Amino acid sequence: MNWIAHQVAKGRGLGLALLVMLAVVLPGFFSLPPIDRDEVLFSQASRQMLASGDWVDIRFGEAPRYKKPVGIYWMQATAAAVTGQAGQIWSYRLVSVLGALLAVGFTHATARLYLGREAAFLAAVALGASLMLGAEAHLAKTDAMVLASVAMGQYLLAKGARDRGLSWAQAMGFWAVLAASTLIKGPIGPMVLALTLAGQCGMARSFAPVLRLRPLAGLAVFGALAAPWFIAISYVSHGAFWSASLGADMFEKMASAQEKHGAPPGSYLAAIWLTFWPAAMPLAASLGAIWAGRRQEVVQFGLVSLLPTWVIFEALPTKLVHYTLPTYPALALLLAYAVQSGAVRRLWPMGLAGLLPLGLLAALVWQAGQLGVTMPLTFWIGVVAVTASLGLILWAVLRGSVPLAVALAAGGLSLSATVYPTLAGIDALWPARPLATIAASHPACSFAVAGYAEPSLVFLTNARVQFLTQEQIVASLGETGCHVVALPAGPAPAGLQALGHVTGLDLGTGRKVDLSVWLKP
Repeated sequence: MNWIAHQVAKGRGLGLALLVMLAVVLPGFFSLPPIDRDEVLFSQASRQMLASGDWVDIRFGEAPRYKKPVGIYWMQATAAAVTGQAGQIWSYRLVSVLGALLAVGFTHATARLYLGREAAFLAAVALGASLMLGAEAHLAKTDAMVLASVAMGQYLLAKGARDRGLSWAQAMGFWAVLAASTLIKGPIGPMVLALTLAGQCGMARSFAPVLRLRPLAGLAVFGALAAPWFIAISYVSHGAFWSASLGADMFEKMASAQEKHGAPPGSYLAAIWLTFWPAAMPLAASLGAIWAGRRQEVVQFGLVSLLPTWVIFEALPTKLVHYTLPTYPALALLLAYAVQSGAVRRLWPMGLAGLLPLGLLAALVWQAGQLGVTMPLTFWIGVVAVTASLGLILWAVLRGSVPLAVALAAGGLSLSATVYPTLAGIDALWPARPLATIAASHPACSFAVAGYAEPSLVFLTNARVQFLTQEQIVASLGETGCHVVALPAGPAPAGLQALGHVTGLDLGTGRKVDLSVWLKP
């Protein structure tokens, strides 16, 4: 502990926080198969973009994929090209790891504007060790990189407020970040930053925060960076991009609960005590200290970065647990302030938040039991480590920022090392994996599946698989050539050789999978 405190005092806290983030991501990063559905939809489209050389249009198979702009596909395709591992899902996940590292880094930088080195270290570790950011860093999606853009933009907004101005390069950097965020996930990042900026203007009772950004020149930079692709995709898609991304995706989520992802207002407030764990434990004990310091500049910036965005997400009918991730840097900043202020006193709320990860692990045991899976010894060792980390956090919260940061790092790492390798090792969760393996052993044959149609199988077979009905597959068996087919378990079709039997859980639908795989030579 003394060695870590010495390193933080020497200005090396950022490096240590980044190492914590990497340590949280590493367990299961390479061993987790492609996860249905969003991860595979993004990564397979990026893979096809790299293979085709078409860096404007976005396609999954033959179908256009226009729900999100192109930024994340450019990044993922570039990562796959640089690593030379386009067939490995981890190469696409590297973009999310980079986003998580950038978010941790800029959270540290923002906290450093207001707080000491130890508190900044705590803020960075609190974000990096959080369950939700760790999960998003394991997935080839947009959210970790959007978080990075928000953390960058909010750092520049905070710096402008603290310094009463920004250099020309810093101001234009803000608009470049805004353009990048727009290209990655449309209006989400700009919305969060615009709400933070509006809050600053409200507190200042002037438009000075906007003027510091040199908006006329900034809008020109934003347009120069973001507009070319939007113009190109409008031409290539004949306007279909806008109807799919704005109409079918964004506006439907605002109007009603899309894809059955509905929940009442207050759901995110209930979920944060698990998704922000382990930092949720000391946060629960810090609410009084945050309220008491509401006139402090750091608290005011944290609250305007947090509350407007949070209220909007709570009001939307469509709710997914990761939507509030852009508010986590603000939560980390407020927590760091509360601990540095020494005003954290009531510890009983921490005990309640500490039970939630144990509930998560219990749910994992129950689900594995439903699939007939027995947990390995390493899982139970991990449960002991997570339980021990709860006591460590309770001990550390009143002993300063560095001990608490170390305790949070231990909690985040123990939970990550328990959950992700265990998930990767439960074969029943990944029916696409054995199906793809069987198909790969007969590369000259066609491959068709009925009763299971998840995109993970598209990625694992490099789009070789065909998803057909059972009747279509039976009819196709009369065609010449060899065929590998997977059908719902039943009597053996005449003239076919058995290749295997695949059972498990379809993560996309929650239904059980029971398929027999056959070969027509």
